[in-house]
Amino acid sequence: MEKKTMLALLLILLVFWISNQFIWKNKPQPVSTEESVQPAATIQDSIQPQPVLPQETKVEFEETTLDIEINDNLILENDMMKIIFSNKGGIIRSIRLKEYFLSDKMTQVDLIPSGLEFLNIELEDRNGNISNLANKGFQYDLEGNKLVFTYQSEIRKIEKVFILGDGYELDFKLLVDGSEEITDYFVLLESGLAETEDSKGAKKSKPMDFKILAQIDNVVTKKGKYALRKLKEQVTLPGKVDWAAIRSKYFVLGIAPDDLVFSDKLIAFSNYYEENGESKKTPAMKIKTRINRAEFENSYKLYLGPIIGQNLKAFSPGFEKIQESAFIFGETLRPLSNLFSWVFKTLHKAIPNYGIIILIFALLLKIILYPLTHKSFESTTKMQKVQPLMKEIQTKYKKDPKQMQIELKKLYKEHGVNPLGGCLTMLPQMPIFFAIYPLIRYSIDLRQTSFLWLYDLSEPDPYYILPILMAVFMFVQQKLMAPSHQSLEEMDEKQKAQMQSQKMMMYLMPVMMLFIFSSLSSGLVLYWTVFSILSSVQQFLIKKKFKQENK
Repeated sequence: MEKKTMLALLLILLVFWISNQFIWKNKPQPVSTEESVQPAATIQDSIQPQPVLPQETKVEFEETTLDIEINDNLILENDMMKIIFSNKGGIIRSIRLKEYFLSDKMTQVDLIPSGLEFLNIELEDRNGNISNLANKGFQYDLEGNKLVFTYQSEIRKIEKVFILGDGYELDFKLLVDGSEEITDYFVLLESGLAETEDSKGAKKSKPMDFKILAQIDNVVTKKGKYALRKLKEQVTLPGKVDWAAIRSKYFVLGIAPDDLVFSDKLIAFSNYYEENGESKKTPAMKIKTRINRAEFENSYKLYLGPIIGQNLKAFSPGFEKIQESAFIFGETLRPLSNLFSWVFKTLHKAIPNYGIIILIFALLLKIILYPLTHKSFESTTKMQKVQPLMKEIQTKYKKDPKQMQIELKKLYKEHGVNPLGGCLTMLPQMPIFFAIYPLIRYSIDLRQTSFLWLYDLSEPDPYYILPILMAVFMFVQQKLMAPSHQSLEEMDEKQKAQMQSQKMMMYLMPVMMLFIFSSLSSGLVLYWTVFSILSSVQQFLIKKKFKQENK
């Protein structure tokens, strides 16, 4: 690679590494202070964070009733998941995914943190008083894949109806008869998402991996804008909520109101809880809906499961955008990432190990890019040979730049040299690198997949073996492209000084790349290392052929 190309690559990856090492780290929680909130005009630039204030005492406008026997083990399940409900509040206590396990390979993933509640409802009257349905004892009727909770008071009847299909979707209806005093209600997703990964890398990236995303008034919020590390204050997003989601690295809790439901506000915040004696926090939210009828029936769809593109796309328009995109170029590279994902899935039908698939993928790309890289390496080698002739022309015509360019073009044509040819290698490699990054880092298919000493290809190499190998072969690759001793003898002092600078970079860059790649997914480093090895072999053969032709 040429010096400028390597510097560009190093700069891009350095930005990537700094983001991964420092920006994603969770910062100390500041003490919130009371601020005024400006009126909101648009989702992206006029939403003003609201400080997290001490909880005010909420006045119940209905009497709390828990005289009904509580059952905390009401179950709806299919082949994909098992959902456990309680008739205290008619809430969800647990969502266990049957095909996904914790690191012990035995315990099923549960999306709800222990002891927390999912899908509670709060009713609000015109005086701002709250009726929290978590405090109500519900009658229940469980039949097949349908569970109906019913609360009956002297003034109103409330039903929460859940119907489970075949996949990861759950239908939910809220029916209220006798809502004259009620002006609004809140659907609470306060439980947030449980931690399902316990590796060092997963814990480090949690503040950025855990986030809230939403489509409001047909506009999708920016990725990372409401990540856990930024939710230090309560944030209100006004507008019609098309869908909203709490996602982690691999899983998501999503909700999509029916088109007829006037959900006019989403409130995002952090929820703190304790698990195994450890204090933790998760992004959480609630959706506010206005009502103006004595009775109403509002419907919702819920997606409770892994982040799988085709499932998300089928759930709700635009919901697939919760998937992570390339770090650089963003959604522009989504089609390329989807293509690579298809290649991985196709190969996986015949090859069970994703480590081997990554090796084959790197080989296939090398074969496809061979003509381009071959031409680039040849051009770089030829450029080294004509350097003395270029210097003569530059010296001879230094006072006539126009004629200098004419003579240089003649020289390039005569020797079959393209001065920009050395850059051809990196042009396709960088989009490929950034397109494959979200595939390996966030794909549920690569979760907990091992290869040789690598226990998880989506996590960094715990022993730093791959980053070291990558740095070694990068050094070899640059060494192969270094000018021959004969070429050095033909250089003047200025060119020799430039070569000395390039020699320093030849030693410095592999060291810098070692630090950058040590924090990236081992599967990504495996791909880059194999590609570098193949490139070094190709360069060696080209240089050997070039020497033989010039004997």
